[in-house]
Amino acid sequence: MLPTNYLHLKLIKLVLLLLLTATACLSFAPLAAASGITIRPFLIDETLEPRGVATNEIFITSDHPAPRKATVYATVNEITVDASGEIKEFISPVMTDRTNTVTSWIEVSRGRITIPPGETATLPITVRTHPFAEPGEYHVFIGLVEAPNRPTAENIAMAGNARGVVLKVTIDDQRKDGLKIKNFLVDRFVTGEDSRLITVNIENTGDLPASPEGEVVFYDSRGSEQMAVPVSAAGKLVQPGEEMTLTTNVPIEGDLGRYKANLTLRYGERQSAALYDTTFFYLVPTQTLFVIFLFTLLFVLTSVFLLRRVFTGQREGGDFEEVSMYVDEESVREPQDHDIDLKKPAEKTKE
Repeated sequence: MLPTNYLHLKLIKLVLLLLLTATACLSFAPLAAASGITIRPFLIDETLEPRGVATNEIFITSDHPAPRKATVYATVNEITVDASGEIKEFISPVMTDRTNTVTSWIEVSRGRITIPPGETATLPITVRTHPFAEPGEYHVFIGLVEAPNRPTAENIAMAGNARGVVLKVTIDDQRKDGLKIKNFLVDRFVTGEDSRLITVNIENTGDLPASPEGEVVFYDSRGSEQMAVPVSAAGKLVQPGEEMTLTTNVPIEGDLGRYKANLTLRYGERQSAALYDTTFFYLVPTQTLFVIFLFTLLFVLTSVFLLRRVFTGQREGGDFEEVSMYVDEESVREPQDHDIDLKKPAEKTKE
């Protein structure tokens, strides 16, 4: 007769073996069921624009022996993938039609698919993107699960135990950066602090917001660079269709001269772009302006004085008398030798 302890030990080992067998059967049951079908292709890659449409086909072949048929349900789940393309996470399906909800763009039969042994079923799949779909890459797992009903198939797919097709949808970004300089203004004559303001008026003609930044470089009349000042939107964005005014000041302190201001603005995140413009101005210091005004005033006064003397006929050291150059019938003065006699000539006597 066997000892009691030995029997208890054998009984415990038997129970553990039964538990492990049952667990293994439950764990691999979905995989075993899924192995009864063959799916082609493994990956579908589509590049579309908003409001784009693409149609593909998935082929499902039943590998079960007769007379067993394969009963398959299609599931749709958004997934995230890592850099190597491995599936990281299954995301619960959301059917709300949104600009970034890829599962709502997929049209596929959700009914039961019955496939006789050795035969192949074709499952059409259509991707119809949202009219305002956000640019980017989207990944979807089209699960093809052998299960008795849809809820069971969806649970198997969410657990990551389903076979299927990975669908990659890339939405091209058709938006473009675009800025235009409408005005680049500096006072024609910079004479003091009140006239040093520089204004740059820009307009966003593109589809993306932009925050421009750059500089204004100053050159003298010989083409030598003098100074440069930054100009930027200070982190503010100019939205598509809107305008913005950037301001800075002329930093040059010097003598009278003609200067050139070169503007460079950079913008754009998707692709870098630049804008250029040029304007000219004169730097007139206050002291120089005062001297010019003084000399101008002196010149005008002198000119007026000289012209007045010329027209009035007055000179120092000389007296002048008005002289008549002709005598007419109404003249009361005696004729002189230099007069021109305008009186009516006498009638000629007849010979």
